[in-house]
Amino acid sequence: MAKSFQKLENDIPELVKGSRKFSIRSSRMSSKLEKYVLKVITEILSFVGHDRYVEMLYTITKELAINGVKANQKRVFFEDEGLDIMNAKDYQIGIENYKKKFSEKMAEEYGKRCLARGVFVNIRFHYCEDGMYVEVKNNTPVIKDEEQRMREKMKKAMGYNDIAEFYMDNMDNTEGAGLGIALIMILMKNEDIDPNLFRIITTPSHTIARVEIPFNDKYNSIRNKENMEREKEVA
Repeated sequence: MAKSFQKLENDIPELVKGSRKFSIRSSRMSSKLEKYVLKVITEILSFVGHDRYVEMLYTITKELAINGVKANQKRVFFEDEGLDIMNAKDYQIGIENYKKKFSEKMAEEYGKRCLARGVFVNIRFHYCEDGMYVEVKNNTPVIKDEEQRMREKMKKAMGYNDIAEFYMDNMDNTEGAGLGIALIMILMKNEDIDPNLFRIITTPSHTIARVEIPFNDKYNSIRNKENMEREKEVA
């Protein structure tokens, strides 16, 4: 029998103390899941002594999870419409249909459809005394045009320190996901965290959004480790 959210919440403190990793999987967002994610983040950051990041990390994790869930639900919507999301012509038709038909009410139903088809978002936390990272992975790929738009938003957001200023300058061409990306990077900058520690990794089978938070100068980021590996390969 599946555990209730209340039972899961009660187990969080001991689970956090007993491991340096924590993961949550879901096919839809709900108020119960959001509460559970907040509890996990609060317990982890309290355990490692960095409570100051709770609000920022919760906002970022929630934003990434919502984006992942919406991307998955959109893909299932395309399948139900008999359209190939990777085909440029079908994509234009599907996006128009999606904007016209999809609603918050439908999101609940599509959460169930995603679950039935094995489509999900996995939220993974990894933490130690020097730093932590959060990965939000959805097991569907992003199409090239959408990835390009995300990269452009990330590059543009580097020049801003205020989300309201970014919105006013880009209100005519910024979708919800684009605004969310800017919000994440600006929140990191406001906490003196290098926004380059926010990454989006795409593969033919899945998409990963990762945010790293150093707690001190000893933290060796995944990005830095990957760069060192590439340098070794070149050498």
